[in-house]
Amino acid sequence: MKVVLSFVPPGGGETDFQLEFDLPALPQPGDYISVRREDAKEPRLGTEDFIVRRTWWGLTYPNSAPCTSPDRPTPGKLDAAYVECEFAEGPYSSEAHKKACAMYEARGRGKREFDPSMY
Repeated sequence: MKVVLSFVPPGGGETDFQLEFDLPALPQPGDYISVRREDAKEPRLGTEDFIVRRTWWGLTYPNSAPCTSPDRPTPGKLDAAYVECEFAEGPYSSEAHKKACAMYEARGRGKREFDPSMY
């Protein structure tokens, strides 16, 4: 499933950037997401970490009819599922990602952190 992850400040707001992924399922609110950039100089040195906030569904319907009927089966389609993700600091966050989290905190946006229970 094509999923667009949209990365926003803690508490929501304007999208900082987006990445598209092919995922087997839709991330759910509260899920933790860690992105490792393969083209980074040292990809093992850290991740970009986020907590899922909500999902936005982009749908298209083929006509302006108020409803479908058995004699006019006109299903709509999914354009994209947009998953809004808040910046968060995880135990393996890269230095650049930690700086972005600190910048949001300094601007009064708060700070989100991964619960260290799994680490």
